[in-house]
Amino acid sequence: TVQYCTVWCTHPPHSPDLAPSEYFLFPDLKRMFAGKKFSSNEEVISETETYFEAKDKSYYKNGIEKLEGGYHQCVTLEGNYVE
Repeated sequence: TVQYCTVWCTHPPHSPDLAPSEYFLFPDLKRMFAGKKFSSNEEVISETETYFEAKDKSYYKNGIEKLEGGYHQCVTLEGNYVE
């Protein structure tokens, strides 16, 4: 079963290590697009949509669980850097 956080966790200022996009969404996408040239914005959008649509539910579930762990670690460290 999936457990949900019942308390809203605010995002610490200047903490990109806890941004959902940087935590698990964009690093893989950046690697996939590294060195690739696109001829239009539409091509970038299409490839990005294809990339994310190909991911199964476990990819997103695991990413959210990692993010949750990072938030808990940030609270434990009282807002100090989380790697």
